[in-house]
Amino acid sequence: MSWPAAVEVLLLAAAWLLLPGLAVGLAAGLRGLVAWGAAPVLSVGLISGSALAGGMLGVRWGAPVPIAATVLVAAAALGVRRYRSSPAREGDGRWTVPAAVAGSLGAAGIGLMTAVRGMGRPDAVSQTFDASFHYNAVARILATGDASATTLGGLVNSPSPYPAGWHATVSLIAPHAGATGIVTASNMTALAVAIVAWPASQLLLVRLLVGRSASAALATPLLAVGFGAFPWALVTYGALWPNLLGVALMPAAVGAVLVLAGLVHRGPLRRRHGLVLAVVAVPSVAFGHPNAVFGLAVIAAWPLLWGLAGDVVRRLRDRRWFTVVLLVAVASTTLYTTYWVMVVWPGLDGIRGYEWTPIETWRSGALSVLTSSPNGGTAAWAISLLVVAGAVASLRRSRTSWLVPAWATTGALYVVAAVTASSPWTGVWYNDSPRLAAMVPVVAVPLAAIGTLAVAGVVRRAVALLPRPSGRVAVGPRPVVVATAAMLALLVTSGGMYRDTHAANLADIYQYPAETLLRPGQEDFLIHAGDLLPPDAVVAQNPWTGNALLWSLTGRQVLFPHLTGVWSPEQRMIAERLRDAASDPAVCTAVHATGVGYALTGPLTLWSWDPLARTFPGLDDLQGAPGFELMADDGETRLYRITACDPHQVTES
Repeated sequence: MSWPAAVEVLLLAAAWLLLPGLAVGLAAGLRGLVAWGAAPVLSVGLISGSALAGGMLGVRWGAPVPIAATVLVAAAALGVRRYRSSPAREGDGRWTVPAAVAGSLGAAGIGLMTAVRGMGRPDAVSQTFDASFHYNAVARILATGDASATTLGGLVNSPSPYPAGWHATVSLIAPHAGATGIVTASNMTALAVAIVAWPASQLLLVRLLVGRSASAALATPLLAVGFGAFPWALVTYGALWPNLLGVALMPAAVGAVLVLAGLVHRGPLRRRHGLVLAVVAVPSVAFGHPNAVFGLAVIAAWPLLWGLAGDVVRRLRDRRWFTVVLLVAVASTTLYTTYWVMVVWPGLDGIRGYEWTPIETWRSGALSVLTSSPNGGTAAWAISLLVVAGAVASLRRSRTSWLVPAWATTGALYVVAAVTASSPWTGVWYNDSPRLAAMVPVVAVPLAAIGTLAVAGVVRRAVALLPRPSGRVAVGPRPVVVATAAMLALLVTSGGMYRDTHAANLADIYQYPAETLLRPGQEDFLIHAGDLLPPDAVVAQNPWTGNALLWSLTGRQVLFPHLTGVWSPEQRMIAERLRDAASDPAVCTAVHATGVGYALTGPLTLWSWDPLARTFPGLDDLQGAPGFELMADDGETRLYRITACDPHQVTES
């Protein structure tokens, strides 16, 4: 697919991430940047919630389901507004929305250029461990018409629910994305989350933090695409696309918490509307990925504590002792319960058990946070200086000072994960340092925006002090003019928000991977194999050969859709003994039970050193085994029809 054609898919992905939520937000009375910034989190909630409801009701998943949900919820919101006042209290300034539009378009342009250079092709396969699962989860949704989080884990026979926000969204786009629709739709959705949903979500948070500042509205989207740890690292690492979606929605959820905590001075939302937004935002973040909910809990604790402290002080002055005791008791219980769930609860021991080789020392880890360069990234000095300036400026205002300990906490969690193999403090994030590093920009972007305002203020005052002709009053340039100049300088000094660095990281996965999921030419062979197979075919294959992508590339189902899974006894029988089908009736019993009629063989590709890659010996060397008819061969990958289990073959034997 060409990039001009892919841009149409990108716009479709952006539309799904924005328009449902925007319709509901406007119906509920949201306006301006608040409506725009809340749109992604509302959209994901509508898509994920309607997918869950559709699954429970037996309604086949497709675009009509979330569209109907949007219409119903918007109508309900309009009905409620007839009896409740509008949430709007303070509108945006004259130049705020135009500045936000300019910043958002600039961020989207930078992000698109980054992707073009980094991905190479818009339909390039992500050569990563988790790509098979995410691609095939979408294929399963398209095949079954079920996008519910309660059934998505069935892809690998997992009894646990799996967050379906990402896969449900991609499944709405894939049918319109060309021949390799799932791959292209996944890439373009990831890009839309990175350069549209994430900056919009940050715009809401910054709008609530600093008010109607046009300068902040201009700077925020540009700053949002400048951090390597997020969004770009999660576009490639893993690939952790559900995590990408969940973290992108976190700023809007934090904004709702700000309203609840009473830290928005004359803000555009009342507390009850902040509560409604929070009630929607938290499940939406969870539908992205539970990891993001844990990150939200860590960050949101700080504004809640700040707001609680203010409430306690006011009630102490009024001598309302019982209320003070009640507030402290509720807050203490909530904090302890959150700590117990995240650090102690045995139900999460399986997640906490992951171990990783340390990649930092304590000193280098702290420096990585300060220079916005975790996990061995390139130091982003220009943005980092703005973050530090914003931290200093935030400490001077009680309503924003919570940002500093929140930033320090997220940074400290990253350092713990980066310098230890595992820790109870980072266990709910799989002790995985990239997941923790991705949380830091949630707070660092607002700090950088505040830092931009602080620097612009210093420049403006300095200009105002310059000598003037006698009789003229010294007036500095407009703040938005200074901020525009600052952003242009940042773009120049950072090389377009470190575009080349981010593109190189994308290229390491899409164009020049050290480990390949698909070897050169294998994608074309799989597409050809799909043409040879009937639509209802089920194909046995070793997923570590990359052949699991047959399903997402062609719609032909594979028996092992991911590298790991909770495989059934029949699946294990086929994995271990399929080549003995002509001589072992038990194998044919498993073949008939699973509906398998074909087999793909080929060399191990991704992580061939992993012992799990060699747990499929029954799918090796079928070329010399009786009962297998060769259908296609490219010299390394071969497609066979299993004839050993045909009825006439069984009769003859």
